[in-house]
Amino acid sequence: MIHPRAADIEPVPGSAREDWPATNSPHSGRAPSNPAGRAGAPPANSGRGNGWFVVRDATSADNDELIALAAACAMAGDMSLRIDRGPDFFALNRLEGERWQVGVAVADEKVVGCVAASERKAFVNGVEMRTGYAGDLKVHPLYRDTAIADALSHYAERAFAVLPPAAPVIITVLAGNRPMERRLSGPRGVPPFRKIATIRTHSIPILRPRRDRTGNGVRIDAAKWSDVGQMVKLWRKVAPQRQLAPAFTAKSLSAWIGAAPGLDISDYRIARSTAGEMLGFLAVWDQRSFKQLVVFGYSPRMKLVRTAFNAIATMLGAERLPRSGAPLSCVSAAHVCVPSHRPEVLRSLILSAYNDFVGAGCSFMNVGLDTRDPLTAGLVGLLAQPTDVNAYAVTGRRGVAPELLDSRPMHYEIALV
Repeated sequence: MIHPRAADIEPVPGSAREDWPATNSPHSGRAPSNPAGRAGAPPANSGRGNGWFVVRDATSADNDELIALAAACAMAGDMSLRIDRGPDFFALNRLEGERWQVGVAVADEKVVGCVAASERKAFVNGVEMRTGYAGDLKVHPLYRDTAIADALSHYAERAFAVLPPAAPVIITVLAGNRPMERRLSGPRGVPPFRKIATIRTHSIPILRPRRDRTGNGVRIDAAKWSDVGQMVKLWRKVAPQRQLAPAFTAKSLSAWIGAAPGLDISDYRIARSTAGEMLGFLAVWDQRSFKQLVVFGYSPRMKLVRTAFNAIATMLGAERLPRSGAPLSCVSAAHVCVPSHRPEVLRSLILSAYNDFVGAGCSFMNVGLDTRDPLTAGLVGLLAQPTDVNAYAVTGRRGVAPELLDSRPMHYEIALV
């Protein structure tokens, strides 16, 4: 129900490496301040009488127009949402991987489309390797046609040319997004994809305190910086059992937390046994300082749900669902690290965080898991509303098939979209 993958996103390939190809001015870790010239596909007619458009590297000067573009590309549904990425559009992109870049389509002297590509080291079939991810493919509704979307797709494809040919290149598409799904076969020469997983966002309504009835004797504590070494040790034990989980070291995880706006080590919760053994951990991330979901409409069915929900919320003193035009307050789980056979540990972690947010002005807590993940058993009975996002991998690059992923559940950070 609460997932910021908007219906405007078009599928694209995604990946990169230390030497970004010359899509224009390669960069890593931040948008360059120098203006970029023409790059990517040659100028193409938009087909809407708006003149030529050009695809080039984004710069920091594009920030305001990218924020406006994200707001214009809304996600329609029972609860229709738009995303406010202010004040810094690039804040999420910086966290996507070791190297990243954003391309923009410019027409009529303004940004009318964008796409992002990133590279990260991750576990694939239990082995650490370089992988790619593409996202943030948006085209303004007034300029939406296949020419701009195709040009942005090819921009991303060139950005990933330096990856090993068999490296997985991943995209995600909101389930039921027919325009995107029609692109997955690779029409007009854009890269083709095949489905590899379905990620379900479980939006848990925060209403009243809940007791942990698992009876597992787990103790939940806030993490400290001194815990990072032990956290990474557990991560590197759990992550190889999940496809595409980042291959963190103590240094890289510490740097990631330090770079994440609104996130502190104390936002991580650690589950320990009575003997002190670390059993699992996760972060609960309030992203409202740099990414805000805004409701712009409810379907007739959802209006009835909102009326009932708000009546209950009022009785319990909980956060009500907002009126149209107002922000939706929610938090998201990140870096879920729990062995697959311990769903009760995940439940204890979630309930601990959930209870901390009762009365704190949040309507939902979002937890994203592969639909095949045994950990989903830990969410039973929490009244979670589901939203599905399908993950796809490019079927081949430079004539080479990618590494085939086995049946291990996929790790996916819903907080980064």
